[in-house]
Amino acid sequence: MGLPHTWWRLGRLGEGLSFREYSSALARELESLGFQRPTAIQLLAQKPILEGENVLLVAPTGSGKTEAAVFPVFESLLRVRGSGGEKPGIKILYITPLRALNRDIFRRLKELGRRLGVKVEVRHGDTPAATRRIQALKPPDMLITTPETLQAILPGKRMRRHLKAVRWVIVDEVHEVLCDKRGAQLALSLERLRRAAGEFQRIGLSATLGSPEEAGRFLAGAGRSFKVLEAESFRNVEAQVESPHPTREDLKRAEEYSLPPGAVARIRRLVEASELYRSTLVFTNTREHAEALAVNLRRLYPKLSLGVHHGSLSREARIEAEEKLKEGFLRVLICTSSLELGIDIGAVDLVIQYHSPRQSVRLVQRLGRSGHRIGGTVRGLILASWPDDILEAGVLLRRALEGWLEGPIMHREALDVLAHQLVGLALDLGGRVSLEAAYKVFRRAEPFRRLEAESLYAVASQLEAEGKIRLMNGNVKVRVPGGYRYYFESLSTIPEVSSFLVVDYAGRRVGSLDQEFVVKHGKPGSQFILKGSVWQILRVDEERRLVEVEPVEPSPAAVPAWEGEVIPVPFEAALEVGELRRRIGEELTSGGDPLNPLKRYPISEDAREKTVLAVKEQLEEGFPVPSDRLILVENFENYALVHGCFGDRVNRALSRLLAALVTARMGVEVAVQSDPYRLALISPRPLDPYFLAREIEGLKAEDARGLLEAVLDQTELFNWRLWNNAKRFGVVSRGAEYRLREAQMLLKALKGTPVYRETLREIFLEDLDLENLGKVLAWIRSGNLKVEVAPQGGKPSPLALPLLDKIAPHDLLRPAFERGEALEILKARIASKLVRLFCAYQGDWETLRKVENVPEKPRCPRCGSTLIAVLNPQDRDSLKAARKKLSGRKLSREEERLWLSLWRNASLVQNYGKRAVIVMAARGIGPATAVRLLRQPHRSENELYQAILKAEREYLRTRIFWD
Repeated sequence: MGLPHTWWRLGRLGEGLSFREYSSALARELESLGFQRPTAIQLLAQKPILEGENVLLVAPTGSGKTEAAVFPVFESLLRVRGSGGEKPGIKILYITPLRALNRDIFRRLKELGRRLGVKVEVRHGDTPAATRRIQALKPPDMLITTPETLQAILPGKRMRRHLKAVRWVIVDEVHEVLCDKRGAQLALSLERLRRAAGEFQRIGLSATLGSPEEAGRFLAGAGRSFKVLEAESFRNVEAQVESPHPTREDLKRAEEYSLPPGAVARIRRLVEASELYRSTLVFTNTREHAEALAVNLRRLYPKLSLGVHHGSLSREARIEAEEKLKEGFLRVLICTSSLELGIDIGAVDLVIQYHSPRQSVRLVQRLGRSGHRIGGTVRGLILASWPDDILEAGVLLRRALEGWLEGPIMHREALDVLAHQLVGLALDLGGRVSLEAAYKVFRRAEPFRRLEAESLYAVASQLEAEGKIRLMNGNVKVRVPGGYRYYFESLSTIPEVSSFLVVDYAGRRVGSLDQEFVVKHGKPGSQFILKGSVWQILRVDEERRLVEVEPVEPSPAAVPAWEGEVIPVPFEAALEVGELRRRIGEELTSGGDPLNPLKRYPISEDAREKTVLAVKEQLEEGFPVPSDRLILVENFENYALVHGCFGDRVNRALSRLLAALVTARMGVEVAVQSDPYRLALISPRPLDPYFLAREIEGLKAEDARGLLEAVLDQTELFNWRLWNNAKRFGVVSRGAEYRLREAQMLLKALKGTPVYRETLREIFLEDLDLENLGKVLAWIRSGNLKVEVAPQGGKPSPLALPLLDKIAPHDLLRPAFERGEALEILKARIASKLVRLFCAYQGDWETLRKVENVPEKPRCPRCGSTLIAVLNPQDRDSLKAARKKLSGRKLSREEERLWLSLWRNASLVQNYGKRAVIVMAARGIGPATAVRLLRQPHRSENELYQAILKAEREYLRTRIFWD
């Protein structure tokens, strides 16, 4: 059971104190290296570590946590050495989650180690083979490594012999591994190490987190005592949420650069704030946002010294950015969570968070990057955008300042990790282990404390079925070479995501997309943002790993190419945003001061006014305000919206449940989309909002899991996660590329197995929140949470627009422009579209032309035929079928269908000329729809385009349900 942790304040502990617990040898070397007195966390750590206690040190980045752990461990080693009790081998193991941190820690510690006679070395995946051989022959006293490399060296005979000397294990950035499968893997690895070395002292280092005791239990393992030593997160804090109004100059520049005025205003404020300080870190929530912000900053402020840092950049590019910031060559560095970890980047004066940080614990870690000097001031600025973003950021900043942080979500009983570690433990013991012995070892790890023997046996049976082990009389024997290859090829729990090359219609390289993104969003017609531009997918070639695209007009319907990174907003924060909405609405309705509810929140006056205006518009247009006490259901066209302030994971679960019920009751396919404050059901025809309200009121918490389990395996999310879990189980080879057809076949084969069960467990932990959904459903049944249907007026409520802007085509969402700007935009888009003209009579001529350059009566220049088909430039299948037909060869059924469609297409061009080309160049209009449009009498060109626009809207409304 964990001991209570202690709070100290940095300012009181940093003055007049020295490293008094240490020997004169260590104290002297520390002083010569510039360590004059301990920081708060260094002082707290001295005595407990010297006394051999397991401790978790919690303090902000840059507060000296590494030295707080290493100094007393070095002192302990010197004392053991002085008493003659030192064993040969590796005495200290320092584990970090990143290779970059390995290098950083090594750089900081090697000189002190050299002076003290403590040999410090680093080992990870990039370490040269020659260095590894030397380490195996002459081990260092201290080895700095990663969780994956620890997996690799544990079974090795020589390295395992050296590891038997381990007395101290330091785990850096505990908060980073705690919430993913690397944490479960590391916890089991430490128990395997304990079996080899005996009990050792465990020291964890963590940035500020929501539940230190949980992290302490994770570090120490089941049944071991530990202490949490926590230095105060924030010293002096100057931080607030702002959302600046565009000035006249902002409006002018927005028009000049074709950017939203609000974005120009935020960027202007970012630059103004950064000019007051030497160095500024700007955090964004995704890599795409980091890149897009950097592009716009460079366009608007070309003289600003600016860098970018995120996980998709090369290691060299990241190191260069870190060094330039440290040396003062960069005023602004835009980054993602890549710089939340404790890599040394020198002093940072200001942290700017661009848009809401989405979690208070991340905000604390990011703000903690500034003001590292003892007694220094933390300076932070959150630049929020729309009203939800402002309220959310204000709630999270208030919670951060008051110490209300989200607790970690630990992976417990992860079966894929268990499978890998079972083989690893057997290898540690010469290739054999009994299930009984393995069970005892694994249950000492906190994430597997409640492991059932039946689960371990099921995992072993799965491994036997895959040829990795033999299972006889409760004993495991690793197969050669299958089991060995499986273990060493599966050291990492991080999914290996390959890339798809993105090319335009001319074959020019646009960039690349992560495989996971293509799996989830890679349907023809989908739009995404890459390198600051919007692209529409024309075709996905899984064999060639190719995505063919065309540029389209900027649209909020486009999703960022790295949307999968988005951090989920927690239930409690979203509820508090709902409470603020309700209280502002109550003040407006009663004639009070609507700014009153926001007084205790660190939000600027401009930003407060924006949030009040949003609630006011909702009321003035006759809609109730969705809040912590009200779910609002409304529909617009074929979009049914349910407003619920419950956070990302609850709303995802609720949207899946409602979609399943609608499909079961009405027999229609339903797509879903959600954000922290609303969800949408998208169907081929409008859904009755009163029907949806009744379904929500009738939902029972006890039925939710069963309903979801019945439908989840029909989703792309499940297929993708199952594929990756199958890799980690060794069912699918490590190098196999994901393909939907193979994944669906795999699903049928693995249903009911540990691989399938692990996929469900993973989704219910990471993607859906059934616990808090249960609370919501209980509140509905008790009457504390009302469900209302919005008035039906043919237009969406103002608070529905943030989600509709993501999912509804703008021609559909803003139909008021049909007779004006929209027609001109449509004409320009079709005129500039590239099409392929093909002679369907002889098949001996084709050309690529923009529609505006097509003659009124297209004609083949070789044979003179007017039987000319107009095709998408990427449609190679139709061309292949046509050439085969014209050469007299027999066609398959699919080729016959393509040929007939091409022939009808050419017949239309022969009869109607360029008008047919214009119609079939529009979105989603094939020969069948084109015949109907062309046969209608159109008194003017505008009437024809009006008909095309209407057909496009119908296509956009229903395209997601097309095969």
